Amino acid sequence: MARSKRDKQILAAAKFWKDRCLLGERSLFTDRPLWVRPNFQELSSLFVENPDESKDSFLVNLQRQLSPGSPDVKCLWAEMTWLYRLIQDRRSMRPGTKRDQIAEAWKWSDRDFPEDHELLSDRVLGAGVINPGTGYNTHAWREFRFLVAAMIAWFSLDRTEREFLLGHPWDFTSWLDATEYARNRMFRHAILFLLFPAQFEPIVSTTDKKKIVSRLRLGDRIDDSNQIEVDRAILTIRQLLEDGHPGEELHFYESPIKELWKDPRHPRQQKPSKTVRKKEQKMNGGDPSTTYTAYDAHQDLFIPFDHFKRLLTSIKSRKNLILQGPPGTGKTFIARRIAWCLIGRKDNLPIEMVQFHQSYAYEDFVQGYRPTDNGGFELKDGVFHRFCERARANPDTRHVFIIDEINRGNLSRIFGELLMLIEADKRSEDYAVALTYSDQRFHVPENVFILGMMNTANRSLALVDYALRRRFAFETLEPAYGKDCGRAEFENYLTRKGAHPDLARRISNRMDQLNEAIRNDEELGPGFQIGHSYFVPGDGDTPLEDWYKNIVDTQIAPLLREYWFDSPKDVQTQLEILTADA
Repeated sequence: MARSKRDKQILAAAKFWKDRCLLGERSLFTDRPLWVRPNFQELSSLFVENPDESKDSFLVNLQRQLSPGSPDVKCLWAEMTWLYRLIQDRRSMRPGTKRDQIAEAWKWSDRDFPEDHELLSDRVLGAGVINPGTGYNTHAWREFRFLVAAMIAWFSLDRTEREFLLGHPWDFTSWLDATEYARNRMFRHAILFLLFPAQFEPIVSTTDKKKIVSRLRLGDRIDDSNQIEVDRAILTIRQLLEDGHPGEELHFYESPIKELWKDPRHPRQQKPSKTVRKKEQKMNGGDPSTTYTAYDAHQDLFIPFDHFKRLLTSIKSRKNLILQGPPGTGKTFIARRIAWCLIGRKDNLPIEMVQFHQSYAYEDFVQGYRPTDNGGFELKDGVFHRFCERARANPDTRHVFIIDEINRGNLSRIFGELLMLIEADKRSEDYAVALTYSDQRFHVPENVFILGMMNTANRSLALVDYALRRRFAFETLEPAYGKDCGRAEFENYLTRKGAHPDLARRISNRMDQLNEAIRNDEELGPGFQIGHSYFVPGDGDTPLEDWYKNIVDTQIAPLLREYWFDSPKDVQTQLEILTADA
């Protein structure tokens, strides 16, 4: 919906806050480094963890709570107040009242208040766009509690990840909704509008958003308990309304739009035509109820976010990617996450998975003759041929073909003429070729992606056909025990699953030491390291001491005996180190 001219002032101020504070970690009004994690942790200790339940006003209670705090956190609270009040219009709160509240908190620091700053002018403080209602004032303590918790999480991210989230609205929303106290918070909606006005409306009421979707959304009903689904549906509604009001400045709380959803007598929309439903689906990039982002996919992968983004970039550009690494580094698990990311939703229908082995052939993969029940033979398409036809019939959906143990097959024999057809720049009818067993001309569709997995500890089949290497991007996954390979995330994951922090650290330390011995062994090397997946608890598992020792005895020990089959003493020494008491 075309943004109102009056929005521009606060959106410019919000951009200044984003660049200056969320990325620059500095103060809005001074050159001090105010927006930093330690300050928000101090606010959490003073305000969130120390509630004042007396019957005095919010500001009086707040002054008592913050009185032991540093001057920096009092100035920071004043700037948080500026942000909180920014969206409110003059009907809700006059500019002078906003400025007085900001100044009050700032003066608790005993520092001079920068009252002449442009961000404190009537022009900025009076540029709010909505009246959020009395709840925005009466529940302010809940909203600030949410902001403090969210900022602690935000400034725990490295700058690269923060920049990525600020450039990807739906990833940011998934991240924000996963923070503590985010559910049903009005300020959640305000922050999203201030940061991403192209995707979000200046609406802070969850109830109003649901009502808009209920009355105006075309197509099937959505799960309105999922706030991201609601937000995506409102974005679609806005885009459809723009078609009917080209060039107009439209607002959901003003005529002619407000009458469409606020009037209780307004009838529910009937099921739309196929044309309208297709348009709505196209706008949302697929079914919004199953939206799956890079941020969703990265959770509990134990690899740096930059590395995961590189995996996505590699397969998007080359169309073909091989994940290689030692056993237990989560190759299969990550492959499924990458596939869902490419598709844009958690949907297994556009995914096919096979495992190569020494007997796997072109006839299984592409096409070949198979015996029939009456003793004859008939030409049958292989699994990849059928998959490509499915993808060809659904050109708007990405399809991902996953090959486990890709290096265990005779690749030239399995792929045949497809070695040329899978190249990223040959995905068109111009390069179609006749298949070996038929005159049918065939090409690999543009929307097919191939994702292979290769175990680097496979002694006999580690070499990969050079022709295949030229057509695939290769990415290596490492065990998460090392400091640069997701160790902190792995230990935190074990702790969340019930492991004592000492046990989590011991697993990382001892497995990292074992992997160092494997890396330094001339007969083994880095490709034979032991991955973290062995120590990812299954359903119903509680990661305690007995659980750990059972994994060492039943999974790690047999692997070491295979590695050092001619040196049982070395195996015994490593097992004793792994199972020694803390």
